[in-house]
Amino acid sequence: MNCKEANEILITDFLYSIGIEPKKVIRNNYWYLSPLREEKVPSFKVDASINRWYDHGMGVGGKFVDLGIRINQISVAEFLDKISSQKFSNSFSFHKPQPEASKPVIKKVKALENKALLGYLSERGIYLTFIAETFCNEVYYQIKDKHYFAIGFKNDLDGYEVRNKYFKGTIGPKAISTIKGNKTNSFALFEGFFDFLSAFQQGGIVTDFSFIILHSVNQIDQAIEELKKHNPDFILGYFDNDDAGKQCFQN
Repeated sequence: MNCKEANEILITDFLYSIGIEPKKVIRNNYWYLSPLREEKVPSFKVDASINRWYDHGMGVGGKFVDLGIRINQISVAEFLDKISSQKFSNSFSFHKPQPEASKPVIKKVKALENKALLGYLSERGIYLTFIAETFCNEVYYQIKDKHYFAIGFKNDLDGYEVRNKYFKGTIGPKAISTIKGNKTNSFALFEGFFDFLSAFQQGGIVTDFSFIILHSVNQIDQAIEELKKHNPDFILGYFDNDDAGKQCFQN
């Protein structure tokens, strides 16, 4: 694995896997207590839209590899060797190994009906609840001795993208979600599952289409491989209007 490939790993997933969760989330900005020093007020920010971090207390920032070498206190070559020797999923065994019990464990999955989660959907503009109920579930999971619940969107490897008002992450393997429609020669691609739900909410998509939800722009290659299986005649791309979204569209 080289630096370019390593820097595609999501910083938020990496921090979550070593037991570091955001103290607050404002749009695409995740605020943490710095993993590089002691502090009581979170000043370490990750901009998830561009996958970059910045420690305001230290005045430094950068990409995933820049963070990895600082946390592990090793060289770039040594850090790349470490991540090359294991398949990136949702766990790491780097400088801060976590016990097995610290990994999120799904305890229950059920139909979406929790009022708090439905309220969160409404805040995000998804107020026609039957749309979310069709594609989403309630996921109850445990980390150590703490219990949580969130909206879950299942992916093709039986992992779940989970969202609630305070947390955004993945439980299980990271993968795209494929939803087969009547028109397997026509596909619509979405960057995230809220984009997908919003498109249904606005009535802006053809329901007969087949759909692929990436859950991250880093999943674009996986989506392209799925498209190659069907050789579709027509593809729509619903991506964010930023550099990452434009790059996905060009691919």
